[in-house]
Amino acid sequence: MTAENPGRSRRTLVGIDAAITACHHIAIRDDVGARSIRFSVEPTLAGLRTLTDKLSGYDDIDATVEPTSMTWLPLTIAVENAGDTMHMAGARHCARLRGAIVGKSKSDVIDAEVLTRASEVFDLTPLTLPTPAQLALRRSVIRRAGAVIDANRSWRRLMSLAR
Repeated sequence: MTAENPGRSRRTLVGIDAAITACHHIAIRDDVGARSIRFSVEPTLAGLRTLTDKLSGYDDIDATVEPTSMTWLPLTIAVENAGDTMHMAGARHCARLRGAIVGKSKSDVIDAEVLTRASEVFDLTPLTLPTPAQLALRRSVIRRAGAVIDANRSWRRLMSLAR
């Protein structure tokens, strides 16, 4: 199915290679295995809006992303705003799948293509967005862990200086 002909209802597979500062690379293909459509969007609000607009032209999208830092969160919101479902595949699984499909080659475009096939190989469950309270708790735990490590490092320095 193409964005120009939304009358045909097929499952559309989307792979998103998330990036922290570079462009997000997206590959779209239908489940029949037709030629992929590839594009990239900036990791900005305008880029996420572009992603939502492009995905809105398709029905029954299963999007897959790797857990790259917290970049999956705004991408999931963009996909859900288009009325679609996001899945997350583990980095190890994707690396094995990429190795099986393309060998040792690795690029952002290849990763996006591989992620379109992840739902065919792995049993992926739809991603549930965390609540704001859960995100705040996660941030607090990460900050506390960093503070404990810093305090321990400082304590060890003091002890080594005292000797």
